[in-house]
Amino acid sequence: MWDKAVIAILAWFITIYKYGAMRRDAQWRTGSVTFYFWAFSLFTAIGLTLMIWPVYLVFNRLVGLPNFGWLVTYAAFALAIYCMAAGCYIVLEQPRPRLMSWSLLLTLATMFVVYTAGIVTLPEKADHTVPDVLAEVVFMETIYIYMAVLSAIPMFTFIRLVWYEQIVSARLRWFVGFFASFFSFAVLFVKIVLTIVAFKDPLTPALNILNPLLTMAIIAVGVFMTLAFLPNKLYQVAARPFEFLDKLLALYELKSLQNRLDPLCPPVVTGRLRLKDVLGDLDYHLYRALIAIWDAKKTLSGYAGLTHDLTLLPVTAIHSPGRNLPEWDARKLQQARLLHDALQTVDDEQPFTALVKSYQRVSRTVRRKMGVNFSLGGAALDVAYQN
Repeated sequence: MWDKAVIAILAWFITIYKYGAMRRDAQWRTGSVTFYFWAFSLFTAIGLTLMIWPVYLVFNRLVGLPNFGWLVTYAAFALAIYCMAAGCYIVLEQPRPRLMSWSLLLTLATMFVVYTAGIVTLPEKADHTVPDVLAEVVFMETIYIYMAVLSAIPMFTFIRLVWYEQIVSARLRWFVGFFASFFSFAVLFVKIVLTIVAFKDPLTPALNILNPLLTMAIIAVGVFMTLAFLPNKLYQVAARPFEFLDKLLALYELKSLQNRLDPLCPPVVTGRLRLKDVLGDLDYHLYRALIAIWDAKKTLSGYAGLTHDLTLLPVTAIHSPGRNLPEWDARKLQQARLLHDALQTVDDEQPFTALVKSYQRVSRTVRRKMGVNFSLGGAALDVAYQN
């Protein structure tokens, strides 16, 4: 019971803490992301609170209906997962399917009918893991299946956001949200199977094995859910080491690409830089690496013979399609053509972060086709354009 009490307290803390942010959202009355995520925490807190046995008993006595707290608990969880899924559709900027609303109504109606037809007549018990009669099986499986299906929506939404998100702190938040939804789905899947098994054999050894695992998974859900609602500043602090490593990896890959271009298009300024200087200002050196790649890209574009359709080559005052190829051997000519084709796949009219990611992909493609040859502290770290 203590685990449910702790998670319920955390859920109420999130609900109260995020209430102000929800109220400040001008669109909360029409259903904004902030409102739906706050409503998710509210209904989750209500459901978890009623799972605490003393609170459950007091609530039923106040209402005067046996097991009514069980119905309210399941209804709260159904509304919670519905709000989370609805918020995910807003994040994805996609219309919410009508089937989702109808499925919620059908789930609530089914639980109400089963409750009035059978659950209300049963004696109250603290543990609803092992069903005693068929009505309990239907009652439990209805909410488990509904929540398992809808919990897949945030799980796939968060992993998609992790994949496409550029801001590291936001990516960390989506990553935490993915784990919260993943553990939720795992708990529900196990409960769907375990409910049937326990109904057929109440003394099954699987209960002794799976119940502690379910408790641990529920605790994990509570922890990750709490982490997902932490303030942005904490995520920004947590993201700094990852941002540093991400920039370091980006510089590694851009320098790898630059070092392949330098023998074909030698930079005007060369020299070695100390690793300490590079690590002290990664943004500056990422920018310089991009300038070096752009310079080599223009140079390669100006050589006739690197493409079959010379009329498509850019014409500038410095680089024109009429320039002759340098005296390269067959190997260097092949490398130049491969690099030229790979570089042309990047649209240079992009924000800085997107450009870095694009040329990182080019570097990986080229490295895969040409082999690895790179040193972070090697020569040719400087480029023709200064500033």
